[in-house]
Amino acid sequence: MGGKLRLEIINHLLSLPLCFLCKNLSMSTKIITFVAIYIVTPSIVSIMRKHQPSFRHSLFLSCLYAFLLLAVITGCSDDTNETSEEGIIPIEVSSPQAEYDPANIILMHTPGNEMEGAYGRTKYFDVEGMREEHLNYMNCLKENGIQVFELTDVLEMMPMNALREIAPKMFVQDISRFDKKALIQYMIETPPLKGLYFTRDQSISTPRGQIICKMTLSHRKHEPALIRLCYQYLGNRVIYTISGEEARMEGGDYLPFGTLSFIGEGLRTNRAAILELLDADVVGHDTIVVVKDALRNSKEMHLDTYFNIIDKDLVAMSASRMEAQAGQSNYVAIDIYARKPSTRPYHELETDESLVTFLQNRGVTILPVAPADQERFACNFLCIAPRHIIARQGLSLDFVHQMESHDVQVEWVKLDELVEGTGAAHCMTQVVSRH
Repeated sequence: MGGKLRLEIINHLLSLPLCFLCKNLSMSTKIITFVAIYIVTPSIVSIMRKHQPSFRHSLFLSCLYAFLLLAVITGCSDDTNETSEEGIIPIEVSSPQAEYDPANIILMHTPGNEMEGAYGRTKYFDVEGMREEHLNYMNCLKENGIQVFELTDVLEMMPMNALREIAPKMFVQDISRFDKKALIQYMIETPPLKGLYFTRDQSISTPRGQIICKMTLSHRKHEPALIRLCYQYLGNRVIYTISGEEARMEGGDYLPFGTLSFIGEGLRTNRAAILELLDADVVGHDTIVVVKDALRNSKEMHLDTYFNIIDKDLVAMSASRMEAQAGQSNYVAIDIYARKPSTRPYHELETDESLVTFLQNRGVTILPVAPADQERFACNFLCIAPRHIIARQGLSLDFVHQMESHDVQVEWVKLDELVEGTGAAHCMTQVVSRH
């Protein structure tokens, strides 16, 4: 009995420092630790006592074993702690069903040093002006109760290992010479990702989750990798990545509308990508309306630059496109794909139908946007709730009165420098969650 009692005393004495030192470990690690303390350590001591070593010798070997065990457990826990301390607690995400659902989580990127230098040979940006406007825009969103995540802040909260994995794909060769902040800065600035602040484009947020896009322009092809990494540490569900060799898609061409999704086919999104989404069954709506852009105007490169949603029965559209007749380059035709609820595959139901007629038949009012306002990206507003939008400051009185007459609340933000990159309020946000 005396030997057993001494073993119990050794066991409990060892457990005290281990309990204190392991208090920050995960629950699973703690369980392993205590199993080792209460089962394995006494067993080792019992084996030693069969060979009749002295009590002091038994105590010494037991302590040595226990602290070696602690060193192993602590070492193993370092990797997991890096994620838990540096990673973000997963957010509660409600995937958008419609563009007019109340926005509650948005991902953005404030432009920085990557905007220095020429853009397209002749254009130079006022970087400080852009930053000031962008920060004011983010503040406007936050004042409306929306949680805004800044891309670089999210990246800085990630474990270094995650950044090291993606760095070689971003042309970063000698990773060892960078600390975390410098590595993030280098990945964004070399080569300069000047389009990164248009966070709408690198992914789409569907009723089923996030889909990573495949950019059309080569200088933007690395942007989706950073967005994917952000989603991973925000707890968002990335359900699919556009991968077809010929497929191209950008997020400005996607607008969810309650029971259906609009997908633009034009300068930056092609039919190959749209069909890939339908074949993969990842959108989450049973009706897909493909909006065909025959105009191919670089200032209206995405669907959200000439058409946008305000509420379930109210939209805005470029007046010139709205009034165009079949056969004209700015006429907007649609193809409709549908299926029986939650079945596969989709079937093409209609081709070359008028978008205007389609909307009117559904009881949707279309507000025409005059050419002068269209030039100022009036259609590229952000809807943050039914009949509540954020739009670029400086649009015409006709636009203002039109919104007022349809009970639309508009918050105006100055975007004069930011729109030099060819996009406004909608383009600069990725609404990853709506109520």
